[in-house]
Amino acid sequence: MIFFMIALAVFAITLVVTKSKLFGCKREFVEKRYESSKVGDQRPGIIHWWWHSMWSCPMCLGFWVAAIMAFLFPVYSWFVNWLALSAFNWLLHCLESTLFEMGAYFEQKEDDET
Repeated sequence: MIFFMIALAVFAITLVVTKSKLFGCKREFVEKRYESSKVGDQRPGIIHWWWHSMWSCPMCLGFWVAAIMAFLFPVYSWFVNWLALSAFNWLLHCLESTLFEMGAYFEQKEDDET
């Protein structure tokens, strides 16, 4: 039971940071810096790429949040917790994304009918 509570905490943290309006201004700031680092044909540096992926990708951030949570709250061994929390986070974000897309599809369909 404690494992699922930790897994939901990892999911909630990654969802709030990567998709909520609460951190929207921070994501815009990082996105502008990331785009400005791609001047001309240059590739962005590792720092720009890493921060951009942390603020915009739920899988990237979830991987590191799961690592921290697995270290702080060891239910099984640290590595097994890390892998299981990352996998559970991935499944929950896939479900969340699918439900969001279905809602947007049905909303679009409803608007087309009226």
